[in-house]
Amino acid sequence: MAEIVLAYCASHAPMMSSARMAAPEEQRNNFFGALEYVKAEAVARDVQACVVLSNEHFTNFFLENFPQICIGVGEKNWGPTEEWLPIDKVWIPGHEGLANHIAEQTLRSGFDPGFSHLLELDHGIMTVYYELDNDMRLPLVPIVQNCAVPPLVPVRRAYEFGKALGDAIRSYTGLERVAVVGAGGLSHWIGTPRVGDIEEDFDRWFLERLERGELEQILDMPDEEIELAGNGNHEMRSWLAVAGAVAPIRATKLAYEPVYPWITGMAVAHWETRQQEETGT
Repeated sequence: MAEIVLAYCASHAPMMSSARMAAPEEQRNNFFGALEYVKAEAVARDVQACVVLSNEHFTNFFLENFPQICIGVGEKNWGPTEEWLPIDKVWIPGHEGLANHIAEQTLRSGFDPGFSHLLELDHGIMTVYYELDNDMRLPLVPIVQNCAVPPLVPVRRAYEFGKALGDAIRSYTGLERVAVVGAGGLSHWIGTPRVGDIEEDFDRWFLERLERGELEQILDMPDEEIELAGNGNHEMRSWLAVAGAVAPIRATKLAYEPVYPWITGMAVAHWETRQQEETGT
C-alpha cells in the first residue's frame, strides 16, 4: 500500500517566480530555504509521485462550467500557461493509476469530483511543483478546487475531502511513497482596491491553529470572515485538505513572510508523517 511520506503546503504567488528578486533578501531566503528543505526531504524519502491541490484561476473552467473539485487523471498535463512565468512550458507526467484510484475512492466516500484527462496548469500548481522538482519529471496528480466562484465548498467539506483523499492514497497498491502538497494562500487580494494588502495577524493566527491542531476554530469559518483576509484567502482550503489527508498530525511552520512586493502572505508548513508511518497510527 502507498504511504504519504511527505506532506506540506506553500504559497503560490506568481511573483515568487516572475519577480523573485523583488522580495527583500531575508524574506526571500527564508521562504525559499523552507522550500529547499521539503525538496531535500522528497529526495531523501524517495517520493515516487506527488498529489498537488490548488485552486482554479479560470484557466480550465469558467462560469458556464465550474466544478467544485476536478482531478487530473490523464497521462500528462501542460504548463505553465502564463507566458510570462519563467518556467519552461512542458508536458508534466501524470500518474493515471493513482489519479483514477483517487477519483474512484473519493466518489465512494461521498464526494463528486469532476475529472479531466488534460488539465492546463497555471502558477497555482506550477510554482510550487517546480520548486519541488526543477526537472519537472516527478509524476503529478493535480487537483484543482473552486476557491473563486460562489457558492464555494465549505472549509469543513474541503477538510473532509482531504481525509478521503488520504484514505484513497493509502489504499493504492501501485506505489509506495507519495507526497501530498497544498498550494495557495495565505492572505491576499486579487482584482480589488485592496490589492497589495496583507493581513499578517490572520496569517499568523491561521498557522498557529495548524501547529496546535486547533482546526475546529477554522473549519466552520464563514466565507465572509475568511474574506476579511482577502478574496485570495479562500485558497486556505488546499491547506485544510492536506491537514485532513494526514490527520491527526499537526503542522510545523517552516516559514512565514509578508512579502509585499509579491502582494501575499507567503508561508510554508510541513506535516511530519514519518512517525505515523513507523507506528502505523
